[in-house]
Formats: sequence, structure tokens, C-alpha cells
Amino acid sequence: MKKRGFYFFLSLFVLLFGQIYEHFSHGVYSNYMLFAFLFPLLGLFLPSLPGKNADPFLWKCGIASLTVGSLYKGILEIYGTSSYLEIPYFVVGIGLCTVQILFVLLQKRKCILPA
Repeated sequence: MKKRGFYFFLSLFVLLFGQIYEHFSHGVYSNYMLFAFLFPLLGLFLPSLPGKNADPFLWKCGIASLTVGSLYKGILEIYGTSSYLEIPYFVVGIGLCTVQILFVLLQKRKCILPA
């Protein structure tokens, strides 16, 4: 329950950060900034609802990387510039989440198959 509350308020913080940042951006908006809160909401809060005690460290790092990358890309779009430096955030985030999914699938497969 404690983790779920933290994940929910983290999502809320990212949402408020994006809204406040865009409020002071003189009418310039970025979808990356606007929807950055969905990464922690869908990636951390919703999976914690069933109450599983698993601690997917790589998954959390991947979601953090995707969230920061989305905020960074949104800031660059609001400023009207672009950079190749935002690409690694998304590549690393997706990679870490994929590796965590593979670890979970391999553990489940190990439990199913007899030794």
C-alpha cells in the first residue's frame, strides 16, 4: 500500500510539473511533456495494484529513464530545438524494461519445467 501511494504521487508530481512548466512556456506545448506522467502511472502504479511483492529493479530504472527522457524531450520541444541526446533515454528505458520482462519470463519458465 505504501509503494502504491508513492507511485501515485510520483505520477501526480510529474503531471503537475509538466502542467506548470507548460503554463510558463508562453503558449508552447509539447506532447512529450504533457503525457510524461503516463510512464510512472502505467509502468509503476497500475502493476502494483495486484499487490505482488516482486521488486523489479530493472523495470523501475527503465520507467525512470523513460519518464526523464520524455520530460527532457518536452523541454527541448518547448524551447524549439532538438538534440540527439534524448534518444539514449528511450533506448535505455525500453531496453531495461525488456530485460526485466525476459528475466520474469525465464523465472516463470524455470518454475514450470521440472528439474
